[in-house]
Amino acid sequence: MLLGTTLQKEVLFHPDRWPRRPYCTNDFKNGISLKILRYAFKMQYLQYNPPHLRSWIVLDCDFRGAAMAWVDVPLPPPTWTAMNPDNGHAHLVWGLSTPVLMEGHEVRNRPIRYLCAIESMMRDKLNADPGFAGLMTKNPLNPRWKVSFGPNFGYELGELAEWLPGLDRYIPKPRRPVEDVSLGRNVSLFDQLRIWAYSSVLEYKHKKDQPGWMSACKTQALVLNTQFEVPLSSSEVLQVAKSVAKWTWRHFSVDQLQELKSRTHSSENQAERGKQGGIASGISRRAKNADKMVEARCLAKQGLSTRTIARKLEVAHLVA
Repeated sequence: MLLGTTLQKEVLFHPDRWPRRPYCTNDFKNGISLKILRYAFKMQYLQYNPPHLRSWIVLDCDFRGAAMAWVDVPLPPPTWTAMNPDNGHAHLVWGLSTPVLMEGHEVRNRPIRYLCAIESMMRDKLNADPGFAGLMTKNPLNPRWKVSFGPNFGYELGELAEWLPGLDRYIPKPRRPVEDVSLGRNVSLFDQLRIWAYSSVLEYKHKKDQPGWMSACKTQALVLNTQFEVPLSSSEVLQVAKSVAKWTWRHFSVDQLQELKSRTHSSENQAERGKQGGIASGISRRAKNADKMVEARCLAKQGLSTRTIARKLEVAHLVA
């Protein structure tokens, strides 16, 4: 879809694709604030994805000539690029024709993981900044930046994937460590919280204490969020917690736990478990109960270090 000036404003900047009250600022040294969208569009930086959707992929390239870096990689033309004219650094932005839902009754885990893989591989190919928080972007409507619009309003995930041979190795799996940046944090938090929930929900179900279970999930999710160098926002954390808590309460039972144990403890998994077991064994031998032993092994499978596992399980004498 070719973009004219009128169409850019009507389609790219339609309120449904942006937060209603985005975080925004003209200078990060002076902090950030929440403003209604029409005022936020006047600022130099603004939040680009609403909490419940992923409408945009934004990559931060901190090197001169970044606005054209996609040509040599190659990647499809960005929907727009916003370059700092002082140093040539730029944000490269790809719109999603069909935004990915992050919360609500119709949320699906597979598109989130697919998008996470696409974003991660594109970041690697562009050598973009892995420390980019993924919250705010250079506002393409602000005259501070040199902005170029591409020929396409947006892409389907499958269209982006066609530019990314070998994408499968980037798709997050429950037992495959996830890069803890941008959308990868959501996936990592979901996987870790889900593993914890499987072994914890039955105690609350036995007591028929659903409010207590919801509260416990939120607390655990907030604790897990502290592991990220750039933590997720509270609203994102609580949404993940709500999703995991509701699903496990409705669908998890003693029979399902036994089935999960039998599947994950099959003979085919012994070799892999042996590799991971060495990391957790020093902690699990000293753990005071079976719950800590199980949790230590789960954390080790997620790629956490012995020091981190010890801290999480409060086995203080193992931390040097």
